Amino acid sequence: MTADEARKMLVDGINYAAYKESDSSLHDADKNRLFGSQHYRSGRAVVKPSPWAEGDFEEKMAVLLRWANTLNSSDPAFAQAQSLLEAEDSVIGRVIRRVKLNERNEG
Repeated sequence: MTADEARKMLVDGINYAAYKESDSSLHDADKNRLFGSQHYRSGRAVVKPSPWAEGDFEEKMAVLLRWANTLNSSDPAFAQAQSLLEAEDSVIGRVIRRVKLNERNEG
């Protein structure tokens, strides 16, 4: 799995968790922020601001990643993607580290 494949898998998982658990999927700008570059261009019109962009974006994404981990618990590739990106100095790397740190503190 390449780093970009891992990013796409995680962004898609986080987006699915956002939609499933809150009925508000990520906007392209949110996905691009997570991905680290302009990768998503759906062409959908933005009617209202993303509920995910305000406040602590990385903490909100960490909550969504925890939900995504639960939803993808039977997919070893989802965990592998996180392991691949965890050390990156990027938004997604910091989000993964937040989730791991939170899990250690709770466990």
